Amino acid sequence: MKTSNIKIAALGLLALGLASCGDDYLDTSSKTSLNSESFYSNEAQANAAVVGCYDGYQATVSEGCWPNLFLASEFASDDCYGGGGPDDRSCRVLDRMDLNYSTSDVSAFEATWEWYYKAINRCNLFLQKNNPGIYSSNDAYKAATGEARALRGLEYFDLVRLFENVPLITTPTQDIVPQASPDSVYAQIVADLKYAADSIPTSYYTDKSTTLGRITSYAAGAMLARVYLFYDGVYNNNGRGTMPGGLTAADALAYCEKAINSNQYSLEPNFKDLWPAASTTASTKEDGWKNTYKEASNEIVWVVKFNNDQDWSNSNHNGNRFIVDLGMRNVTAYAPYGNGWGQAPITQAAESKFLDNDTRKDATIIDAKSIGAFDAQASTDCMDYTGFINKKYCPLIFTDGTSIAAYQASAEISGANFQTSQDQDWILMRYSDVLLMAAELGSPNATRYFNLVRERAYGNTDHDIAGTPTIQQIWDERRLEFMGEGIRYFDLRRQGLDAFVTAEVNQATINGKAGGAPATVYNNTEAETTASTYQDANFRTKRGFFMIPNDQITLSGGVYKQNPGW
Repeated sequence: MKTSNIKIAALGLLALGLASCGDDYLDTSSKTSLNSESFYSNEAQANAAVVGCYDGYQATVSEGCWPNLFLASEFASDDCYGGGGPDDRSCRVLDRMDLNYSTSDVSAFEATWEWYYKAINRCNLFLQKNNPGIYSSNDAYKAATGEARALRGLEYFDLVRLFENVPLITTPTQDIVPQASPDSVYAQIVADLKYAADSIPTSYYTDKSTTLGRITSYAAGAMLARVYLFYDGVYNNNGRGTMPGGLTAADALAYCEKAINSNQYSLEPNFKDLWPAASTTASTKEDGWKNTYKEASNEIVWVVKFNNDQDWSNSNHNGNRFIVDLGMRNVTAYAPYGNGWGQAPITQAAESKFLDNDTRKDATIIDAKSIGAFDAQASTDCMDYTGFINKKYCPLIFTDGTSIAAYQASAEISGANFQTSQDQDWILMRYSDVLLMAAELGSPNATRYFNLVRERAYGNTDHDIAGTPTIQQIWDERRLEFMGEGIRYFDLRRQGLDAFVTAEVNQATINGKAGGAPATVYNNTEAETTASTYQDANFRTKRGFFMIPNDQITLSGGVYKQNPGW
């Protein structure tokens, strides 16, 4: 949200991939004469370039790239359908992994691909020019270097788990670089994140009130654990072997335990307070936004910051542009839940997984029937409509239908808009994730870590387990804990190809199980079953990886090759 922003430099360095994204971070004598040779001459400029690297990752969302990683992973998980409207056929392409829904969408990820490599170029350029001699201390140099490498590691992790076969570029270049082997990319990811985890001083960025969004040593280490578990599941059948880059299960666990033992993190007592919509009550403009939202919660380990200072004409592309995709389609009468495009509706099968006394259910899902909105939406052009909407990432409105984000932004800029001014943070990693990963990796404290998550969810110890949690119990708990956060799809894929395909096909049933009653959705006012639209072969042949943008294959002169099944 608006508070605790990372300020982005307006440095006039478009040619270097350091475009403006917000308020000035430092003053410069010239906004036109700086270039890759004259810049990086002092610590202030280097730090501004690091902020530009953060901006590069933010831009994969704020530039309006569709689908970004969050949306793609939500569409393709068994927790969500495609949704949207009749013309949003791309949503169903990604949900069903079937180009027959829109044969022209062979380059659906074009903008996403481009902005990821722009972000990587920013990191590469900074790392090439970075000079330890300009810093006031070695710690400052290691922190800046670690942040840039952590961002590059995350960017490659996103790319390789979306597309598997991607070019690996670690220095600035305009050459066409062939796709690398996945193992080569993973080795680089491990090297970058490990440098960050081992080099960023643990004393840096501990005050979330002023540094929320900066990458800590603990955040990089936790992301290493996520990388390890994904690779081990997809490529090693969860055999707990050593992965490319030399990362072992023991290493991954040690990074989790380091974060747990740091006393920097804790579970937010009330789960709903982690999410704006979950913690907001209907509010009037006169009374102001009523909420108990804890943006700088001690549960946040790694978060992407957004601002609300963009209109349709300025260059401040800082907003969270995926929020509006998830908003309630065609209605503005159900405050505080705002309007949007109705994409990624939560499936009946996913909703059924929660127990009634699990506080995460109400914090995760808006039940349209319970707020009287179901018929109003089902009678319009919604597709894949289930009546279950993502509450964790949902636009907010005042009781008169005015966008809260746009209204707040209008005090600072003219032309604020509910599509561009959304500033809700995107949480990449929470402390509960670290606890559950540590349990999955075999921590001797696995039972305690697992039960801490459940005790927060249920408000008591009635659902504690006595013995060591099984892997399946942990996976099931993760689904409930992280539903609607862009995590389930990647968790599902690491459970093995058969489990992944089975879950994808069975999302078309009410209970998510083979032989279950077919789920019914509303498609442009018509009640229809989804039963025949999820086909085993569509998921199995692609193994959960998306298409390389066809435009990129063409631009490469055929150097890039398309992924199997696409």
